[in-house]
Amino acid sequence: MESSTQLYQKNKLIHSGMDGFANIELVSDKNSKTFIKNLKTKSPLLVQKALYSDPANPKKAHIYLMSSAGGMLQGDTLKIDITARKNTETYVTTQAATQIYKSENQNCCQHIKILVEKDSFLEYLPKQIIPHKHAKFFQNVNIRIDESSTLLYSEIISAGRIAYGEKFDFNSIRLRLNCTDQNRKILFSESSNLEPENNKTKFNSLFGNQNLYSTIYIVSQKIDSENLCLQIYELFKTNSLIGCSQLPNSSGVVIRILSNSIDNIHNSISTIRQLTYNHLS
Repeated sequence: MESSTQLYQKNKLIHSGMDGFANIELVSDKNSKTFIKNLKTKSPLLVQKALYSDPANPKKAHIYLMSSAGGMLQGDTLKIDITARKNTETYVTTQAATQIYKSENQNCCQHIKILVEKDSFLEYLPKQIIPHKHAKFFQNVNIRIDESSTLLYSEIISAGRIAYGEKFDFNSIRLRLNCTDQNRKILFSESSNLEPENNKTKFNSLFGNQNLYSTIYIVSQKIDSENLCLQIYELFKTNSLIGCSQLPNSSGVVIRILSNSIDNIHNSISTIRQLTYNHLS
């Protein structure tokens, strides 16, 4: 299996697409209101001005990542860097699903770096990734989080453009995720390769004959992960397409969801968010 570095270097050698980035630094003021202190972007990535749309928590910043492009083409590389400084509370999402177009020779790549400093709460919940026919996509996520903080992070992968009759017609989706504590001690790592080109039947079975696969990570050493996992199990026990388990090193909980409905996934994520809030209050 190729490492994240090898995959990145291989792609870089034949790179001919766009390089875009968004670097976001979040801080809190003397009233504990979170705002963007420093922001750097390069097209096609854009960042909307922070909104404060939750009347129950007016100090929490809501931020939307946007793209001026219609999707990602072969050779494109996007880098997203989010730094949540001490005592911040932020919700980050994307404006729309990420379309991954046909790739003839090389991957398109997305690199996400998240730093969550002391006493902070960050939610990074992007919309789904939709791979088109013959798409190749590689994503590498690196998370560093203080033991006093909490992160909700999700990935939603579509089987393809279902409305166009494309299901498991993409070439590959490769996902890497590494999470460490504030001292760079590894908490957990995950790696998955989805390459259905030669065996669509196998992948249809792995997806439980569904069209969407979502993974939600609740990364927190301050939450009772065993109790939270039990609550999630009880809440969704009638749905055999939702599973939950504890992350290594008492670092939190991971939930996996299969569904044919993006609305059902979003509703499940909203329920999981509320459970997480209850554990933190």
